[in-house]
Amino acid sequence: MNTEIVRGFWARLTRPIVAQSPMDGVTDAVARHMAAVHGGSDLTITEFVAVEGLTHGAVALLEDLRYAPSDRPVVAQLYGVDPAAFREAAAIACALGFDGVDVNMGCPANTVARRGAGAALIQTPALAREIVRAVRAGIADWANSGTLRELVSHPKVRRLVAVRSEPLGDATRRPIPVSVKTRIGYDDVVVERWAGELAEEQPVAITFHGRTLKQLYSGSADWDAIGRAADRLRGSGILVLGNGDLRDRQSALQRVADYGLDGALIGRATVGNPWALNGVVADTTTRLRTAVEHAELFERTFRARPFVAVRKHLHGYARGFDGASDLRKALMLARSAAEVRHLIERVLGSSAEVRRAA
Repeated sequence: MNTEIVRGFWARLTRPIVAQSPMDGVTDAVARHMAAVHGGSDLTITEFVAVEGLTHGAVALLEDLRYAPSDRPVVAQLYGVDPAAFREAAAIACALGFDGVDVNMGCPANTVARRGAGAALIQTPALAREIVRAVRAGIADWANSGTLRELVSHPKVRRLVAVRSEPLGDATRRPIPVSVKTRIGYDDVVVERWAGELAEEQPVAITFHGRTLKQLYSGSADWDAIGRAADRLRGSGILVLGNGDLRDRQSALQRVADYGLDGALIGRATVGNPWALNGVVADTTTRLRTAVEHAELFERTFRARPFVAVRKHLHGYARGFDGASDLRKALMLARSAAEVRHLIERVLGSSAEVRRAA
């Protein structure tokens, strides 16, 4: 297939691109915002959202498609197996004002892969290609003045999307780019063949995580395989990003240089440390005050979610000073942002180590 690439914001990004990698259950709207504001993430990608859930009225999934204007450029990541549902979900993403759509073909979780979604799509390249085409069709549906009544099947989802999209007006009626995030194989590394299959549909960018589905997150990421994918795609016009075991910006830039990539996504290292993205070493006071900011923003944004969901991030902020272990233990029991503020202010007020860091 000879499809012209819609590049959108990708064409304006300064290379090498360094951004936060989406992680299910971790990079919620607040974590993404912290990465954008404090880490300077070059783009924002949502946690993956089930397209079949949207078409069947799972309105709670729209919470995963929240973003702030300062998070732009912002990309909606979608997953599933039904091309028709992808088409509808892509139109929803457009109506909500997203700058791009990313198709998840990399999640290794059993609950995802056993449905044939995520990294399981590596085994069904014809379906994977059909999904990319369906996403493009959904984007075209919206860009060509399709209405929510025509394009969104479930009335509850349609009403909520209408409310959120109304302030954006006609600014969303434009083609936006399609990208893919995937892995280097299913059981075995097949990255050259797989990259070639994806290239037939001309996504604007492909991010390769350097493990197979079978590996999950064990062992070390195979950057040589990512490099071979980049070689296979060189000259295609498709941007290639790598992902896996990156500690910070410096390690990301080194991998980009070593393998001739256009950028890299940093995942777990950003939890409680958005500065991993911009190479800043934040002092202890900055880290702890940012933890309070994170907790308070989480509480304001997700009023119905249990506070326990933010604790993993708070745990990450409390590192690198005397007494950090005790503070982490206390934060993992915190039940509110007010309690987090109290715990941290007590540390900031009493710790000589923290005062020196300030």
